[in-house]
Amino acid sequence: MKVGTMLPAAQSVALNAQMAAAAAEMKIDSLWLPDHLLGFWHPELWHEFPAAAAMPDPDAFLDPFCVAAALGAETPLPLGTSVTDGCRRRGIDLVRAAMTLNETCQGGFTLGVGAGETESTVPFGYDFSRPVGTLERTLVDIRALLDTGRMPDGGPGRTGLDRAGPNGVPQIWVAAQGGPRSLSLAGRYGDGWFALSVSAERYAELFTAVRAAAQDAGRAAPIGAMIPVTMLGESRDQVLAALEATPLIKLLLLFAPQELWHQYGIDHPNGSEQGGFATIPHAIDPATLREIAPRLPIEMFEEWVMLGSAEEVATRLKPYADAGLEHVVLADMSALAYAPEDAMTGFAQFAELTQILHGLGS
Repeated sequence: MKVGTMLPAAQSVALNAQMAAAAAEMKIDSLWLPDHLLGFWHPELWHEFPAAAAMPDPDAFLDPFCVAAALGAETPLPLGTSVTDGCRRRGIDLVRAAMTLNETCQGGFTLGVGAGETESTVPFGYDFSRPVGTLERTLVDIRALLDTGRMPDGGPGRTGLDRAGPNGVPQIWVAAQGGPRSLSLAGRYGDGWFALSVSAERYAELFTAVRAAAQDAGRAAPIGAMIPVTMLGESRDQVLAALEATPLIKLLLLFAPQELWHQYGIDHPNGSEQGGFATIPHAIDPATLREIAPRLPIEMFEEWVMLGSAEEVATRLKPYADAGLEHVVLADMSALAYAPEDAMTGFAQFAELTQILHGLGS
């Protein structure tokens, strides 16, 4: 199995460069950058996190394409977005940026794209009324421009960038796990498919649907990928102790599907029908968030976040390899739980986890 890591694309380019260099030393296969405008945490609560000592503002996000341009000249590792969306950037803008980066990055560039999220669109005036429809329009344009150099409408819109150069065209990896329509888009237009946190059984079901859509479109099955959120320590008990000390970390569950909240009989602060990536933590009363965090069961948190030692997390990921997962991109949140002087705990476990995962699925 190939192993990628999610860089924060936050705070400073220098911080991301340091993390990229460390990833190369650990034999990581790829580097990925999120495209957020707001973070996962209400800024009035951020000072209570150990990580606030190193990152003063939870919304200090950099442009991922600019970060990729800065890092691509320094690292041999492939870079990609995980993921951007088509609400804020049209197909031609994404194609032009991706083709430029695929040429300038030593290891090439992969354009990861999905339907987006409310917190990175609505607060900034973007239309997010039809996210899957917008994603489809964007993917149709991207695929046509990469495959033919022209827009699909037969008009004058085209790109003159060289699609037959030494690096060819960048791959497109589509994030999808909602309904049949988004899964179909991943199969019809993607070279890779990203899932988020789902069970291994559900991953296998979704991948079957993606592969079927690719076959119907006469395309090769996309690479099976996944972006699991992890929190690492020397043991599961150590991570649980960190969560008990800083229960606000469990507010990552704000972005979990509404079904998970229903399963545990807990009302999402957004209301009964508005969980998951419809969440904008900044729009929720921080007192409400502070009150609800300690009440979120650890069992519920573990359904959304993989936590424990490297061995424990690798054991949990093995069934995904059996289900077709080929490239895992670890979104590790360990730094949230530990003071800077204890940061090596998660780092050491991350390096060990990388080594173990390289042996899965081979």
